[in-house]
Amino acid sequence: MMKAMKNMILGLLLTGAMMTTAAAQKDPGNPCGHKNGMMFHIDDPMSRNSVTFKSTAPLEDIVGTSNEITGYIQFNPSHPENGGHGEFTVPVASLNTGIPLRDEHLRSADWLNAGAYPDIKLTVKNIKNIKEVKSSGDAQTYDITFMGNLSFNGKTRYTKVKGRMTYLQESEATKQRMPGDLVAVRAELNIPLAEFDVIGPEGMGIIGSKVGKTIDVEISLMASTRASSLAAEAGNPCGDKAMNPCNPCGGKSMDAHNPCGMKKSDSR
Repeated sequence: MMKAMKNMILGLLLTGAMMTTAAAQKDPGNPCGHKNGMMFHIDDPMSRNSVTFKSTAPLEDIVGTSNEITGYIQFNPSHPENGGHGEFTVPVASLNTGIPLRDEHLRSADWLNAGAYPDIKLTVKNIKNIKEVKSSGDAQTYDITFMGNLSFNGKTRYTKVKGRMTYLQESEATKQRMPGDLVAVRAELNIPLAEFDVIGPEGMGIIGSKVGKTIDVEISLMASTRASSLAAEAGNPCGDKAMNPCNPCGGKSMDAHNPCGMKKSDSR
């Protein structure tokens, strides 16, 4: 009798756990569910990801870079037609044109106003126009369009960013770059400065003469299902990234639904 009751209780618990897991995966509010695919972290500890921007004007050409791009891409390689979403963030302070004084001007209130708006952010609401262009073994390459909002200098504008994305299953070769399954992204966009109220010092007429009215931007990055900080803290469900969309702590230590509660460290 007791054995039968124990089996019944275990069965109920197992069924409940399965239902909870299924609900979590289907819940659109759960960023770690499987409905929207795998989470790829943009977090290269060796800073090999890059954003390159170019200004072309009659009196001067300017080329700058940043290697401090972070964020994530959520995408299902098994069902690319489902699209995906993500977020890319670049600190304004990380933009480097090769001339320190010019970089200082770029961060000032006359230009990108890094003091008030420290980040440039692309929030990808969906990935559309997905077309497979190549498939071989454990790699698939797609032409894609990121649809979402670009924000900087206190302004946000809807934008479409065309690019190419390659999914790579983890192998001995990919581990040479970083662990985990990978996605490589190459994308380009043009940014009209006037749409973001970037006008330069008043009355000097710099935009159009020394700075182009439109800035050409190229994005080159690789993201992994294993973020570097999370890989180092495999036993800690919060990892080191409070802003990681898959982090159950979410940075809210006072949240009653936060499994980490007020604990300062994990209980490994």
